[in-house]
Amino acid sequence: MAKKGILTRDLLKQEFSWLVEDLEKDKVVYRFSGCTYGLIGRNGIAVSDKPDEDPFYEIPKNAVDWEK
Repeated sequence: MAKKGILTRDLLKQEFSWLVEDLEKDKVVYRFSGCTYGLIGRNGIAVSDKPDEDPFYEIPKNAVDWEK
């Protein structure tokens, strides 16, 4: 099962050009464990809106709090 996380801050398209839409603080995301083809940067992490499903997108590692 994919790890569940909650965004700790708003992520705006104007700050992160690859986002399709603004992401609001407290949005639930799931850690993506599939192939990312080397697209995720050193300070980013791949997440998706549904557990273990495409599409994935990159968010900063420090913008999510993972459920324990």
